[in-house]
Amino acid sequence: MTRRQVLAGGLALGGGLAGLDLVRGTGLPEAFGAAAAPKRGGMLVAAAEVDPVSLDPHTNSNFSSAQAYEHIYESLTGYNDKNQIVPMLAEKWETQNGGKTYIFHLRPNVKFHNGQTMTADDVKYTVDRIVDPKTASPWRGWFDTIAETKVVDPLTVQINLSAPYPGLLGSFAGMRASGIIPKGLAERDNLKIHAVGTGPFKLAEYVPQDHITYARHGDYWDKPLPYLDGMTFKILTEENARLAALRAGQIQYASVSAQGEAQLKGVPGVSILRGLVANVTLHYINVARKPLNDWRVRKAMRMAVDTNEVIQKAAFGAAVPSGPIPTGYGDWYVPANLLPYNKPDIAGAKKLLAEAGYPNGGFRVTLLCSPQYPEYVATTLVVQDSLKKLGIDAQVQQMEWGAFVADHNRELVTHGQEGGEIFCSGNTFRPDPDGYIYPYFYSKGPINDGGYTNPKLDPLMVQARSIFNHDQRKSLYIEIQKTLLDESPNWWWHVKYNIDAISTRLQGFSQSFTGRRFLLKQAWLA
Repeated sequence: MTRRQVLAGGLALGGGLAGLDLVRGTGLPEAFGAAAAPKRGGMLVAAAEVDPVSLDPHTNSNFSSAQAYEHIYESLTGYNDKNQIVPMLAEKWETQNGGKTYIFHLRPNVKFHNGQTMTADDVKYTVDRIVDPKTASPWRGWFDTIAETKVVDPLTVQINLSAPYPGLLGSFAGMRASGIIPKGLAERDNLKIHAVGTGPFKLAEYVPQDHITYARHGDYWDKPLPYLDGMTFKILTEENARLAALRAGQIQYASVSAQGEAQLKGVPGVSILRGLVANVTLHYINVARKPLNDWRVRKAMRMAVDTNEVIQKAAFGAAVPSGPIPTGYGDWYVPANLLPYNKPDIAGAKKLLAEAGYPNGGFRVTLLCSPQYPEYVATTLVVQDSLKKLGIDAQVQQMEWGAFVADHNRELVTHGQEGGEIFCSGNTFRPDPDGYIYPYFYSKGPINDGGYTNPKLDPLMVQARSIFNHDQRKSLYIEIQKTLLDESPNWWWHVKYNIDAISTRLQGFSQSFTGRRFLLKQAWLA
């Protein structure tokens, strides 16, 4: 297989994302157009909705962490503004051995933020750390076909797989556990608060719960980027605070809800970017706990909830229903007309509960969510209210985001024996449809809540992640999703619109279906 064929495969996977519904706000200044000339200098002041919790590029499941370190770290591949996989720290690659061997040729003279030159030793060290079970990376499933990483020479790395995996290039581009770090860094530094990458910005200061500041990487390989001298993200968890800061001109970027968007209508100097984002709001269910270990109970609980009510109350209508793979994710998702649970079915749910031995409900569950994500709280409250109709006592417990993440991680690490029962969160962008399926539902998947297993699905998941034929893969993933929707090991709700409010001074920035903000490296201030 040639590098062109591999790249084409990557484009085919990512290219499916080109169908996303990207809608830019009206009245955007001409400066958004390609004709505007970039301007060097200036500090962007922006808002982050959630604290990163940790900057370790390999060990965190929370998206807020990735949104913080994505400006610092890079990987072998990346995405461009069309969601296509492009060379990054590897300037080219090829596959051999039927897709089981990848040869990456590294970009020369790439400098880390400490002045050290990146070599193949750093790449091998990074990949070995990612796949080491001791690292406990929640994203190890993206790389679990890697059998061996070899240094061929200072600028060439060979990765041998146990089986062909067409999603590997996307796994590196996804940046959830693939940021390349200097050899030995994890043993000599605290990566939760310190960072040394090759990215366009280097970490200047991180004050948890307050702000994170970046400075321009003067030796960045992709010149003339970045244009900004630096960026500060103030951690403003309350949307009202973000809206007030935008109105006052104190920040030039913030993510807002549809309700917040309405409040900004007519505010001078503020424009809106709006597009679907690959982020499925869902409830993870610890299926190790009774009675949640019975699929009939889980399905009955899901049947009681009105998906449209969730969308109205949690996303103010700015979302669309979704299954496991996000609606809009190429052609891999279950179309809206085939999705179940579009209307609540209380009678059917009660019948199913009776079959499971709970004719009048009569049990108690705890739903966990975090006020740092108000849409998750609103979603959970709709579920709580709906379950009352089945006689189920659903307790809602709101937790600080860091505590929520820690509790969910404990549930995953202990295979459901410790930690909570039901968690409201979001499955953010995955670089391949496999990323929404295998890690969560394969019997030995690394982030399988409570150890869900279906012997009929296991071989289908293995097959789907190892073949390159698009139509065959698609057929398998649709079949797998339909079964998952029926057995409800998670409850999937919707994919919302990503709404960014930005100053008209901020130019050259565009949204990404990934939900990441890495394209800020192309932005500048007028």
